[in-house]
Amino acid sequence: MRIPRAAVLPYLALLAVSFPLWYAGLRLRGGKGLFDHSPIDQPTRQALSWRHGRLDLEQAPDYLEIARYGGRSYNSFPPTPSLVELPLVLLFGEKTPSSLIGIYAFWFVALAAQYVVLRRRGFEPPSAVGASLAFVFGTNLYATCVRANVWAYGQSLGYCLTALGLAFVVENRGRGLRGPGPGYLFLSLAVGSRPLLLLALPLFLALDHRTCARPLGRASASAVLWMAPAGVLLAAFNLARFGSPLEFGHHYLPWAQGLPEGLFSAAHLPWNAFHAFVRLPEWRPQPPHLFFDSAGTAFWLNNAVFVVGLWGLLFRPFDRAVKAAAAFGLVTIGLGLLLYEGEGNAQFGFRYVIDLLPIGFVAFAFAYRRFTAGMAALALSSFVVNLYGLAVWKGLPKYRPGLGAPPAG
Repeated sequence: MRIPRAAVLPYLALLAVSFPLWYAGLRLRGGKGLFDHSPIDQPTRQALSWRHGRLDLEQAPDYLEIARYGGRSYNSFPPTPSLVELPLVLLFGEKTPSSLIGIYAFWFVALAAQYVVLRRRGFEPPSAVGASLAFVFGTNLYATCVRANVWAYGQSLGYCLTALGLAFVVENRGRGLRGPGPGYLFLSLAVGSRPLLLLALPLFLALDHRTCARPLGRASASAVLWMAPAGVLLAAFNLARFGSPLEFGHHYLPWAQGLPEGLFSAAHLPWNAFHAFVRLPEWRPQPPHLFFDSAGTAFWLNNAVFVVGLWGLLFRPFDRAVKAAAAFGLVTIGLGLLLYEGEGNAQFGFRYVIDLLPIGFVAFAFAYRRFTAGMAALALSSFVVNLYGLAVWKGLPKYRPGLGAPPAG
């Protein structure tokens, strides 16, 4: 069967633009080449341990964030990235091409999935291509996730798997593998990267119900059926390591055990909100002159297309059920991020906004019908900011918990 050329060209355009941009960002961030492997590689180490029949880590260097429990060392991050790494360690050993496979390959899948969603919503191909690229390269995803260190791996996969799940739920044109069911499976895998993404489930259910008038009861049953296997395995994995199905290991990190308020607390809200919403970069006489606080800067500086999606959610009319579910996901996930102690995580922009980008994308896809020149200009401005961050990241002073950012120079 011959595939029409017009059907292939948009995906070729996504590939032609995204690959060189990803590779440029990788090199700017310190990557060593196409087959780069980041040394901050807890997912790879976890996969190597699985290969040898172990749940704990065989080696735990001091420079990694490692949970200590019962006299053993454990990966404190959710396991979906390690599932991706498992076949790679079988092929490549400990130096896997994690940035190429774990980051870029999934970015391209997410770009294609977003294109499918936007076309289903009535966007013309050029608009769908432009908006899809904007949600990757005009957001914190680009500034944060070009290289497969452990934080980028989890956040990137969480975003990409959620985007892929959305494509199945919004397309919703069949049953079985062609229906919305796989969308719930991909969401469950996304939860295995970023647990707060479970709060996007009501949005998936609303989309499933509204895109084909499927009763909510049937949609919910489908969600349970497709999400249960990954959910049960995730709970069993946590239980076997830490004695609790809900414990990933974060509470057993050395710095977390020293927090009097705990990892999630209203005490963290003022600090996080300040850096997420109002902290601006500073101009200094020392190079690179424009300094971004590595404890976080206002998210809207490098996520303009996400802001456009939020504007659409608040002020443009579209399906009430989808709008309500999107608002629920935005508020609950956002509140969880702001209550989480994140002072020790050096970042450009406010990287936790990545977990909200799928919600913003849905709002954008439903609130608008095309990617306008004005939207493109805003996305380009954020792209430039992100590119700057990738270029100067190594020269920016890094935040030190309890002491703040060291003085320039």
